[in-house]
This record gives sequence, C-alpha cells and structure tokens, in this order.
Amino acid sequence: MFRAVLTMRVREGCENSFEDVWRSAMEEPLPGSLGQAMMCDPKERRLYVITGDWESRDALKAFEQSPGRRAMSAAFEPLRESASKQVLEIIARA
Repeated sequence: MFRAVLTMRVREGCENSFEDVWRSAMEEPLPGSLGQAMMCDPKERRLYVITGDWESRDALKAFEQSPGRRAMSAAFEPLRESASKQVLEIIARA
C-alpha cells in the first residue's frame, strides 16, 4: 500500500476555490484508491496537505497518468503558490 502526500500553499483568497476543485474531483471514483483526505493548517489557512492511499504503486501511477488527474492539476495550477509531493510505502498500520 502506498500513500501520496501533497503539500500545497494556495494564493491568498483562493482557499474556497481550491477546496471546491478538490471536492469536485473526488466525486468520481478513483480506481485503486483506498481513500483521500484534504487537511489544512488552522494557524496557516493557506497551507494544505492532501493524502491519498493507494492499493499499489501501479494504481497510483495509473491515476497520475489519467486525464482526471491532469484536469485536476490544471484547475489547481492558478490557485496555488507552491506544491511538493512525497510517495511513501505504508509498512504497518494500527
């Protein structure tokens, strides 16, 4: 199992639009996805962390290459100031 962790800072005043884009994208099922979450820092409202758990690296790779992911990224692009991504293998859960 793999977890993608995206950290993004959005442009001032774009918080609601950013959240709306993500919510809209999550309305469609994501094959191989085990769950997605969007979080924000309550002290720094423009800082978001989005996590996605995937059944395999192949499932994550298929999503990364999908038209849906490209459309979501294109919609996010004008709303964000910065972005970084990590992909971690989950080796234990409680």
